[in-house]
Amino acid sequence: MKLIPLSDFVLEQLEIRQSTSEFKEVVRNYTHFLKQPLTLGMFVQVDKHGSVLEPLQFCCTGSDCGCMGMPVNVSSQEEIDEYYEAMEKVLFAGFQSKPAANEVFNNSLKLTIYLKVLQFMNVHENGLGGGDLANTIEALAHADLGIDLTPSALEAIGIKE
Repeated sequence: MKLIPLSDFVLEQLEIRQSTSEFKEVVRNYTHFLKQPLTLGMFVQVDKHGSVLEPLQFCCTGSDCGCMGMPVNVSSQEEIDEYYEAMEKVLFAGFQSKPAANEVFNNSLKLTIYLKVLQFMNVHENGLGGGDLANTIEALAHADLGIDLTPSALEAIGIKE
């Protein structure tokens, strides 16, 4: 599901066969979801201090090699667990971090978001675009950037895939 404004979400939900209480709950959940302030951890995996975690690197994919299918760029099970826990907190699919702090990009969307100054820039068929954002998920939804929600985001909203 794409990140969309609340009014579009309500119209979509009206088309789905569900009880009134289910409708109210999912709309309420989405409303609270949209009101959250934007954080780096919504786009990429970060540790408890807000630092970007490097993707796990594997030397092989099976148990037939020396690393036994374990990541080679971490030194403990705690680091592996931290990475996967951080992955569950990512709400927007396909983003990577840039070397600059609080800057993320999505190659497939040709989109860069500058969280520190709350701006975005995208490349489209007519050239460059961009604009200012408020500090909420709702601002991203209204910018209509084609951002996909992760399974974790859908679960938080109460949408079953």
